[in-house]
Amino acid sequence: MENAPFGVQLELLEFEKITNDTSKLNMHVIYESAALRDQLLKLPFAYGINMAHNRLQDIVSKII
Repeated sequence: MENAPFGVQLELLEFEKITNDTSKLNMHVIYESAALRDQLLKLPFAYGINMAHNRLQDIVSKII
């Protein structure tokens, strides 16, 4: 993310079809180091990641 105080990470996203109307998002995140990963995992990021995913779902549902 731009202007984030954390290092670079690589995210691999894969959408897996569940039904004709739903899919599952699988995420694989690769961090620069184990120390950076451990630092990020201590943060309460569940709220932020869920907010981002909910926003993505809202956008996609409007264009389908």
